[in-house]
Amino acid sequence: MTISIKNNIPDSFNKINYMQRHFCSDWRLLIIVILLSGLVTPAFGTGNDTLITSAAKYYKAGEYGKAIENYEKVLSSGYQSPEIYFNLGNAYYKAGILASSILNYERARRLSPGDDDIIYNLELAHRHVVDKIDALPEFFLTAWYKQIVNITSSDKWAKYSITFFIIFLSLIAVFLFSSRTGLKKFTFWAGIFVILLSVLSFIFSMKQSNELITHNEAIIFSPAVTAKSSPDEAGTDLFVVHEGTKVSITDSIGNWKEIKLSDGNKGWVQQTSIMVI
Repeated sequence: MTISIKNNIPDSFNKINYMQRHFCSDWRLLIIVILLSGLVTPAFGTGNDTLITSAAKYYKAGEYGKAIENYEKVLSSGYQSPEIYFNLGNAYYKAGILASSILNYERARRLSPGDDDIIYNLELAHRHVVDKIDALPEFFLTAWYKQIVNITSSDKWAKYSITFFIIFLSLIAVFLFSSRTGLKKFTFWAGIFVILLSVLSFIFSMKQSNELITHNEAIIFSPAVTAKSSPDEAGTDLFVVHEGTKVSITDSIGNWKEIKLSDGNKGWVQQTSIMVI
């Protein structure tokens, strides 16, 4: 049985076009991008564009190792995007390198949490992980909150917050200068509603931004790792986790990390056995 995997690899990739595609709804940012495009492209674009184009060609030709090498070079240059991580995850998946594919899908999802293709391929890769861990049930309000926060990225939540705040200021202006009682009532209550939306959007943006900064999740990179009861080899063996399993990092002592599984189990593993998302 052949399992298909979604791909999102363009024939050519231009960073300025990528920004325009995501921010075109805000004409002010679009103008800034256009004005700066002449400065950004010569200094940053040419080399990475060539690498990305070559990587796409290698991928289509089935030369996944060369595609991986080119995408890794792009990331090494300091440039990051959900598309690069997603395509790199695809290349690792096709090459049969499970842990690296999951790592890059997870990094892509951090930058674009609402992307259906990323979520689909990540779930597909997780099917090959040996460990099948039953996650602890979450309180339904917590689960809903996380789903709402992850609808879109931190940048987009920030844009929504600014937009709602501008609408709020407009409503306040109408409220102050209007002499019509009905209109003043409408703008008053609408203003309260809109400012609440602005605050919530700001909170969601900060939540997403904090997740990008904290790096408290990791992927097991060793074929099999025995978690210890203490940060040393003499510790009692608690449980075994396998390549590709996602864990949370709850503590760190020297070269040891305390990890937590989704079922609540905790144990210590060496830092070399995991890769931080």
